[in-house]
Amino acid sequence: MGYKSILIIFGIVLLGFTLRIYRITSLPMYGDELTMVYDTYSILKTGKDATGEGFPLTFRMGAGRPGGYIYASLPFVYFFGPSEWGVRGLSVFSALGIIVLMYFLGKKLFSEKVGFIASFLTSISIWDIYLSRGGFEAHFALFLALLGIVAFINSKYILWSVTWGFAIFTYPTFKLTLPLIFILFLWYVGVKNLIKNRFFLIGVLILTVFGGLVVRQTLKGRSEERFLKINIFSDSKLQQQIIQKINEERSISTLPVLSRSIFYNKPLEYSRVLLENYMDNISPRFLYLRGDGNPRHNPGEWGMFYLVELPLFFVGIAHLWNKKKKSLVFLASWILIVPLASMFIRDTHGLRNGLMLPAFILISAYALTRLSRKMAILFVILMFIQLTFVLTATYFYAPNKFSSFWSEEAKTASLEAIKNQGEENIFTLSTKIDNIEYAYPVYAKIDPDNVIEQFGKYPKIYGNIVISDK
Repeated sequence: MGYKSILIIFGIVLLGFTLRIYRITSLPMYGDELTMVYDTYSILKTGKDATGEGFPLTFRMGAGRPGGYIYASLPFVYFFGPSEWGVRGLSVFSALGIIVLMYFLGKKLFSEKVGFIASFLTSISIWDIYLSRGGFEAHFALFLALLGIVAFINSKYILWSVTWGFAIFTYPTFKLTLPLIFILFLWYVGVKNLIKNRFFLIGVLILTVFGGLVVRQTLKGRSEERFLKINIFSDSKLQQQIIQKINEERSISTLPVLSRSIFYNKPLEYSRVLLENYMDNISPRFLYLRGDGNPRHNPGEWGMFYLVELPLFFVGIAHLWNKKKKSLVFLASWILIVPLASMFIRDTHGLRNGLMLPAFILISAYALTRLSRKMAILFVILMFIQLTFVLTATYFYAPNKFSSFWSEEAKTASLEAIKNQGEENIFTLSTKIDNIEYAYPVYAKIDPDNVIEQFGKYPKIYGNIVISDK
């Protein structure tokens, strides 16, 4: 990598950094950020999480949250305290790493020119900007997964195994997607070349150890607690709808009674729901028009990609089909694997689907190298026009419109309570204020030993400040 290449990448990274940090603290921390940053703060001060468990792999406050993001955030909380930067610093750092890694990935798979363009497209990516501005575990997991991918294709198998191991301990859906992408890699690289490499075998052994820890956490019933609550099979409303539909179909059908259960049953209905969910996660509506509709993942209220990236995507597919079929199959399979984990949840999701982002960008980057210079510049100009509208909404509109999604009321109440600390009068905060029981200890930087002592108890008493569940 020459001096000129380093300067170009530095400029691209600087652009990406600027877009991501501007007004990043204009929104307060929402519930997950509050629990994560306080768990990190508590680990830093006491070696225990907010519930009193020493150095856990899975955190109870996150309903089975893997500990990767919390432990990796320790340096940021050390320097910035339990604050917006404390919890979001790691996500911003992850974005810078992803921008650089996309250069190396594009260069390895195609050419240095594709690498530069892929890095640039990542720096201005709407989707990645969204993920960078919140304390999202999925974004750090994306960085780890991408680092592992780049390490793998460059035969750095120890680094690959370690980063992927940490990725599955950072975001749950990677437990399904990374093993499938690994199988894809075996096809792309060739198994015969790999099994002769002792470092690859050592890497597989390391990943096996991580896998054993994952199984252990799953059997303990901790790591899948959140998933068990939100998947389609635990959705009682959906279950009742399916039962009613099956009963209606069986009562109306003129098939013989004994054969009706073959054509009208739960497995078929749930399969249909899974297929619909899967298709929603790769639909133009989600990817290019409206995103997932969650203001925390999509404050600009547009799709996850630029509108002009849709035709660019098809241009890339056409050229890859003619010139690099194997690379096309590899990238297309990568995209199609990711929603397999998301389809078990009813709604489309910008976090769970984040792993498909690099593959889409690589196809767009390759497409731009196939176009004439004037046409490529036109596409980039159109991206910047849309980016202007997206950033305007993200910086100046979303903080007011969606403040309730970011626990603004809890922050305001906490700061007001802090002003009254040490006075004789009791100042009571009610849990009717969403996330107040997490917000006040964070903003007031309450001693973790005091929080641990009162875990699960109400009222919580912090001097003259009382948090009541009434």
